[in-house]
Amino acid sequence: MDEDSSEHGTAEQWPAGGALLDEVPRDGGVEGPIVIANEFADVVVTRVHTRNGVRLDIWSPRRGTRVQLDAVELDCLSYQEPETFTEMLERKPGG
Repeated sequence: MDEDSSEHGTAEQWPAGGALLDEVPRDGGVEGPIVIANEFADVVVTRVHTRNGVRLDIWSPRRGTRVQLDAVELDCLSYQEPETFTEMLERKPGG
């Protein structure tokens, strides 16, 4: 893998911004929680409606922590560099 590519392909292979929006169901297409787990972590992801709009609820049963993110916060995650997540993983929860 060269330095400009990742497991998700190169930036040149990505569709133009907004190109896939017509292919994604407007209602989300998924009902109920989604569980994502491996040997290090497990999270339950659910779309929730709050009085301030739709949020993505991310719950870690193993840690007993939860966060709800709105569209702007999720969009912000989409353009972070991998190093940002590496730094986040190095922090202790609550520290």
